[in-house]
Amino acid sequence: MTGTLFLVPVPIGPGQPVDELSPRTLGAVRDVRDFVVENVRSARRFLSTVMDQADVDASRFWVIDKDSTAADADAAITALKDGRDTAYLSEAGSPCVADPGALVVAAAHAAGARVVPLAGPSAILLALMASGLGGQRFSFEGYLPADETGRSRALLALETASSRDGGTRLCIETPYRTGAFAASAVRVLRHDTWLCAACALSSPAELVVSRRVEDWKARPVDLPREPCVFVLQAARSPDQTVQGRSRRGSGNGPAKSGRRSS
Repeated sequence: MTGTLFLVPVPIGPGQPVDELSPRTLGAVRDVRDFVVENVRSARRFLSTVMDQADVDASRFWVIDKDSTAADADAAITALKDGRDTAYLSEAGSPCVADPGALVVAAAHAAGARVVPLAGPSAILLALMASGLGGQRFSFEGYLPADETGRSRALLALETASSRDGGTRLCIETPYRTGAFAASAVRVLRHDTWLCAACALSSPAELVVSRRVEDWKARPVDLPREPCVFVLQAARSPDQTVQGRSRRGSGNGPAKSGRRSS
């Protein structure tokens, strides 16, 4: 009989896990001694805040990172296949979103194990919530190309798709490219497209700016060198009807009045 795989979220910022994670999540972590992680050092640091140190020292760790394969993931769930409950820890935020956890979950399903996702912070959903843009239909695009030409083309493609279907598009960027990403977006996107930058979420340096591109140009923002989620939503194409629009928003801007900006 296989064990249960728990998918464990980790705080995004410097907050205390006991303050940010649910009792159910904390209880599941404390009952497990087999962990699949991206980095053992950071995982042990997190576990030391929610478990007795003796239990952390008695735990076993398997590493799955961006270079891991499906075969690596299958080997990492040896304990799970032997009947022991196992936890997959995200480096930050919710597991299996913009991290290699899907490999572990797929291996667990193939082994016939029960998979239990546990609630916790997600930078993507936090950014969508804070943007004021449409949450009825959205897609996460991950990282865009790092080079200026590729990034600009990708942004234009996202804007075109958003204009056609009214959906919101989200992507993430590393701290050292946040400024370059924003500059590209402001340069190539239409003046009436909405752009939100949600940086350093759940930290004292948190900054959320959500405006039309024309307002970004009029009031430039020096974004911090912090992890950032960018959210964009284009104006609707002229030939679109109101069919499919949510009651809360039409897709032509924020879904409701109050907007967080800076």
